[in-house]
Amino acid sequence: MKMNFDLAPSRLGTDSVKWDCTAAEFHLAPGADLIPMWVADMDFFCAPEILDAVKCATAPGVLGYRTLASRFDEAVIHWMQTRHGLSVSADEILPSPGVVAGISAAISVFSEPGDGIIVQPPIYPPFVGVPKGMGRVIRENKLIERYCDGVLSYDIDFEDLRRLAAEPRTKMMILCSPHNPTGRVYTPDELRKICTICAENDVYLISDEIHSDIMLKGNKFTPILSVAPCTDRILQLGSPSKSFNIAGTHSAYMIVKNHEEREKLSGFWSSMHIPTSSFVSADVVEASYRKSAYYVDELCSYLDGNMAFIREYLQKNLPGIRLANPDSTYLLWADFRGCGIPADQIFCRLCETARVVPDPGEWFGEDYLGYMRVNIAAPRAILEEAAQRIVRVMKS
Repeated sequence: MKMNFDLAPSRLGTDSVKWDCTAAEFHLAPGADLIPMWVADMDFFCAPEILDAVKCATAPGVLGYRTLASRFDEAVIHWMQTRHGLSVSADEILPSPGVVAGISAAISVFSEPGDGIIVQPPIYPPFVGVPKGMGRVIRENKLIERYCDGVLSYDIDFEDLRRLAAEPRTKMMILCSPHNPTGRVYTPDELRKICTICAENDVYLISDEIHSDIMLKGNKFTPILSVAPCTDRILQLGSPSKSFNIAGTHSAYMIVKNHEEREKLSGFWSSMHIPTSSFVSADVVEASYRKSAYYVDELCSYLDGNMAFIREYLQKNLPGIRLANPDSTYLLWADFRGCGIPADQIFCRLCETARVVPDPGEWFGEDYLGYMRVNIAAPRAILEEAAQRIVRVMKS
């Protein structure tokens, strides 16, 4: 092992959203005892190759304008082929300030105010907030929830998806693959069905694949473009930000096979003079995808252990809890409603008494009050302390 994920970087006082903004965000008393488990970044050091790349980029002592070097595209091509078996050419790659920014651009370019956009609750909040803010109409293809053999699981309601896609003003679907917050990794057959339904109804398909490298329990990820019968009207979004803990570097990208669609998206950024990369984007993408594959391998192994620990500990000590067993991501989706505390009081109990701060479930859909999304990407000692506090306050 090259990385020691048991070591915790000190992030307080670094303008960290996760560590320095939690108290203000949730109206809590400030203090070093807070354990934030909400923002989806990791409390692990970055790979040294990435940190060295940033140092080299700044070594000349000037932080002026830089062009996005070709090594950005070359690194994405290398990673897609070696990690996911997807062949991509340089002209099919567009840089993006972020994955959500890329979604926003696609909504602007390929739909109009009043058009319907399909999302799949429980879902990452910007998938609803961004389209709504742009005057689009949300069409909810709610995932089917099941609880069997101690596992909370989710499946696509394809009958409902066909119905929504066929509605006259449905113009787009935003797919979260792997799914956030449930951690579901879709099978190639499921992805083909989604592509077929969208193609048959002329629905533009956006696939957010930002968590695709973080595979748990030996699962394998399938990029949407590798199984789509036709790659027109499909946008695949990715970034090394989650896998390598570099979300602050603005290093996302779009993969668009159709030339005309690429031109429209590129023109959108250009028309508003929006920078699509940062000073170090090419450096960190190259260092991540070409020099630090070992980091993701070791990370997934460590996260497997973290996920197994917290699931076993919570299920043993809180018999009423229902937990997903995610295929991917470092996010645990948990239903606390059976723990004997009113659903509308659970989040406050965790934040104010346990001083552990997850994401409240209602952020992911109005039906999920009493659920929580818990970020487990932290050194085991921090995770153990958080789990103990959660059990203590939920049993008191």
